[in-house]
Amino acid sequence: MFTLIIEDKYGAIVDEYSFEDGEFVIGRSQSCDIVLAADNVSRRHGRLFTVDGRCYVEDLKAANGVWLNGKRIYNVTELPRSAQVRIGDFYLHIEGAAFARPMGPSTFANLVPVHGGNESFELNRQTTLIGRGKDCTLVINDPSVSRIHTKITQDDEGRVMVEDLRSSNGTYVNERRVDVQGLRHGDRVRFGTVGFIYQVEGEELASVPAPAEWSEQPQSQSAFRPAAPISSYGEEYPSFYDGPKQPERPSMLPQVAAVAVIILAITGLVVIVGFAYDRWVSPAITARQVASKKVTTKAAAKRQVNTLKRKRQRRKKRYEQLMERGREAMNARQWDKAERAYKEARRLDPTESTPTKALNRIAGEKKAGARFVKAEAAFAKKSYAEAIRQHHLIPQGSVYRADADAALKAIAGVLEIDGDTACKADDTATCKARYSLALSTKFASQTLEDKFAQLLKAKPKPAKKKKRSSRRRRRR
Repeated sequence: MFTLIIEDKYGAIVDEYSFEDGEFVIGRSQSCDIVLAADNVSRRHGRLFTVDGRCYVEDLKAANGVWLNGKRIYNVTELPRSAQVRIGDFYLHIEGAAFARPMGPSTFANLVPVHGGNESFELNRQTTLIGRGKDCTLVINDPSVSRIHTKITQDDEGRVMVEDLRSSNGTYVNERRVDVQGLRHGDRVRFGTVGFIYQVEGEELASVPAPAEWSEQPQSQSAFRPAAPISSYGEEYPSFYDGPKQPERPSMLPQVAAVAVIILAITGLVVIVGFAYDRWVSPAITARQVASKKVTTKAAAKRQVNTLKRKRQRRKKRYEQLMERGREAMNARQWDKAERAYKEARRLDPTESTPTKALNRIAGEKKAGARFVKAEAAFAKKSYAEAIRQHHLIPQGSVYRADADAALKAIAGVLEIDGDTACKADDTATCKARYSLALSTKFASQTLEDKFAQLLKAKPKPAKKKKRSSRRRRRR
């Protein structure tokens, strides 16, 4: 089982994955298995995969590259123990079954706080993350500790290593800042300003006097109380941090002189080899290259001709398939599908005019179809004049022309019925308007034309006189 922890450039944990085997593409694109949203991450940046229980990483020709433990990789690379992979502004920490070993006792060591509290932290995992973040195994709530500060691991041979994970205030072993360092029983480990003593399980710690600043402070029940900063001790460190005195180093002058002589000898040798290369080797290589370029065999030329011929045949076959697909889509009035097929066919053979003509016809049919839809909507709203106008705008060569003519005949029939109803009700104006609109469809019957002609010849009926009221008659 492998575990992948992803951090951003600020040290915050972005995501965490667990997997046994498989392949994962990492990049900015949403189609990737692991998405890292940043401008300096390529769409397909890198690939993480497993083979026979081992984990590998590969750079997919990304612009900013893939970095493993501070070095850029260019080929498929197996991930070592405690691997840190950088992709853009993100850091990937990979731990897994391939790095693990069967654990002996459940607890192999303890971290004892330097302030002398009774509490201590047991180290019983292969990998222990230490920091201020809630996802860490050992959480230390102190401003000098980063979110993910340090990692402590135990290898197959039982060696325990402490590794600083790019923390702001650093990791110290016996008051020396380290990146990766092995731990021994009794070592003093400090994360920022918080100090511990590394105690191997089953071993006793020698009594070490604590600094005066720590002894004066009241002891807290928490095991993770921060220690006083080193700057508060003055120029000299307290006896707790004094390591063994180093012997005085001898003079480095003889070694420097020997190195200078070696560098001069190597420089002279390089000059001699370079002169010999330019004088004899380089002209011979150039002559061979020129001779090889002049040699062209008939077999190579024939292979090139056959390759071009096969390419042309494949392009022609693909062109015919696209043209047939476009014709079938046009017959089914699937204009978008037909348009895609003809555009690809035109790209394969720009000299042919048939795809261009088909695309022009598709554009016209799309417009005609839109007008037919507008006409049907106007007819549903009883806007007969707008429906007739939209149907007349459909060109004669369109596949929608027959549907438009049938719709116009139906509109003419509806208008004739409305006109007859208005005439029976002596509503001459409405009757004339309906008959006239029906005749504008050009599909009105001969009977309707005769009715309209008779209606135009008929004299208007005189208006009825109003009867005088009985009150006026009485007055007279």
